[in-house]
Amino acid sequence: MSTNNPLPTERTDSPQEDERGTPMALDYANVSHVTPTEAHQQHVALFTDLRRDAVRFDGVVTQPLLFRDSLLALFDVVKSDYRYVPKDRAAYAVFSQMRRQNRNKNLFTTQRDYFNWLLHNDPLAYCILDPIIEVHPDGVSFEVFGRDEGCYAQLTLAHGLFATNSASTYGTTSIDYSDTLASAIARIDDSQVPKLSIGKDALQFSRHSCTPNQSENKTDNTEAAAQSADSPDDTVIEKRIHVPSRWIRGLLQIQAAAHLPMDSIALDPIALYNVLFELRMHADIKGKRRGLVIELTPNQPPMMLLEPFNISVNCQLGQAKPYSGSEAKMIRLWGRRRLSLLKRLLPYAKDVTVHILGQGMPSYWVIAGDGFAFTFAMTGFNKDNWSQALNFDLLLPKRPLGAQTSSQQNTIAHIIQALQDAPKTLEDLCAAKDNALSTSECHAALISAAQQGLVRYDMPSQRYHYRPLTQTPLDMAQFAYHNDAEKQAFAIFAHPKSFHHVSVKSVLPDDVMISADIEVAADRRSYHSQLTLGHDGLVKKAECSCPQYLQHRLSHGPCAHLIALRLYQHTAHTGSAPRTRIFNKRLTVPNNEPAQPSKKIVANTTSANIWDLTAPSMPIHANNHTQTHSTQLSVHERTLIIEREQNGNTRRQKICFNTAQQATDAMMQHAQRLQAKGYIEDKGI
Repeated sequence: MSTNNPLPTERTDSPQEDERGTPMALDYANVSHVTPTEAHQQHVALFTDLRRDAVRFDGVVTQPLLFRDSLLALFDVVKSDYRYVPKDRAAYAVFSQMRRQNRNKNLFTTQRDYFNWLLHNDPLAYCILDPIIEVHPDGVSFEVFGRDEGCYAQLTLAHGLFATNSASTYGTTSIDYSDTLASAIARIDDSQVPKLSIGKDALQFSRHSCTPNQSENKTDNTEAAAQSADSPDDTVIEKRIHVPSRWIRGLLQIQAAAHLPMDSIALDPIALYNVLFELRMHADIKGKRRGLVIELTPNQPPMMLLEPFNISVNCQLGQAKPYSGSEAKMIRLWGRRRLSLLKRLLPYAKDVTVHILGQGMPSYWVIAGDGFAFTFAMTGFNKDNWSQALNFDLLLPKRPLGAQTSSQQNTIAHIIQALQDAPKTLEDLCAAKDNALSTSECHAALISAAQQGLVRYDMPSQRYHYRPLTQTPLDMAQFAYHNDAEKQAFAIFAHPKSFHHVSVKSVLPDDVMISADIEVAADRRSYHSQLTLGHDGLVKKAECSCPQYLQHRLSHGPCAHLIALRLYQHTAHTGSAPRTRIFNKRLTVPNNEPAQPSKKIVANTTSANIWDLTAPSMPIHANNHTQTHSTQLSVHERTLIIEREQNGNTRRQKICFNTAQQATDAMMQHAQRLQAKGYIEDKGI
């Protein structure tokens, strides 16, 4: 964990666990710093964890700008926090009172009192969690997780990006990463020769200015300058970190979810740039949808739509591959503002691939280029969004909580032993001579090992790496649930007889209200819980008769009964016939307005369909306007309601039948006619 203002910590050999989280003690030879060595030279030292196994790598960076921007993009992810922070009038009142009390104090006394207060009230205010670094046969990899637990990034710098003269020692460790180090890396330009050195005592990064006469002999000059650098201080500084269990749990979940089946979509970098441009030029509208909709039509390039502006971004066939599926899909993703963290890598991108778990579920954006691969994962929720987080938990296999059987332990140990030699694909693991496991057994063992923090999956190369998250094995019982309420909810959910008088009603226009009486054996009573879900699966309204809800509402988080009802609804109604179906069709209509200049980039192409991302913008023609035709089909008992919306005008038709089955059959027939006309169904979650 890095901080700009290190707080005093008491060194202990056996840190005890408290309510703030899981203690992780990290030893560094010194804090990260920038030291000038000679004229026009600077030495930046990144110190690694002394408690981890030895890791060594030395290499001269051949592409300084790529090296700079990729590390800065990594730093943007690790410090990102997109959680909504409401106005707190109470905090302002306390601030005003403290300002009046400290009016007659000098600067030093005021700053000391502030950090003393911060130490006891919010010790992690200025801290970020240190990245995980791994040296392996494919290159050097960095892993980070955002502060809001909503995004994850993995950067791999290939060996071809470095000029190495010595053998490397493979392994995993942590590095000290701070704002001071990031600002020093930001000063790199193409006239310098950076050198990356990873060792047991320190990870050193040097940058040296070079003249045009020295450009042909960069390696020799860099080695001589690195040898003249000052040796690091022998002082050992211990960082005692209280990492929240939910943070580690989220990191393990994102890695485990990467093993699940996904839909892969190939985009072109220009389309991603246009999405970021439109997000930068349009502010979010309060109360409106903020999703990124990806429309997939067979044999057509994907199209992205920004809600609620109805702005469409089309991919070009020259770079993006057409969708190869047999069924048209409309997938909605959340957390689109987090995509701005990828802006530094767009000039170097050659391929952009999106892997999507499902509607509203996590998505993995892979940006690949010469010498690097950057995998960025958006969870679609943060730690406060319990509605979406529960859906994600149900997608993953059950986490190992207690002691595993001997066969399971032997299977995982066999997989890890095979991955310690070199990273392998699933096919390589199954085809090994000493492997007697089937493909499904190997895949299940890999997911279990990833949930325990032992294995990670590299999407660009589709290989599995042995990467222990910590030096000592993790206690998986700490990461099974987010909190005690979720643990109690899963215990209630395990007994189906706890749910009585379950009612599911459709609420116009497209909401669903679920209510039930939940019996809790420990309390010897039952509670009435009620949820209202929107079409996108988000909880719009929640009520419960338990004392926690009556006293605190949802300010302290949802109670165990609401979580149990959400889990019951998800499993009981998944796969059932939908009562409401929405179909959309988008038409592009030319504007009658004269052509206006636009800032969107249109890439130049050559005869070989090679895209030149560095070329200036082409002349822009008049933009086209996109019209959305939406049709919603709803069945309420024996009534079929057809609601059509076009250009803001809504038309509604109600048809009554003799039986509910006839109304359902009519809805299915009307849905087939809409699909034949080119409408795409928005299936929701």
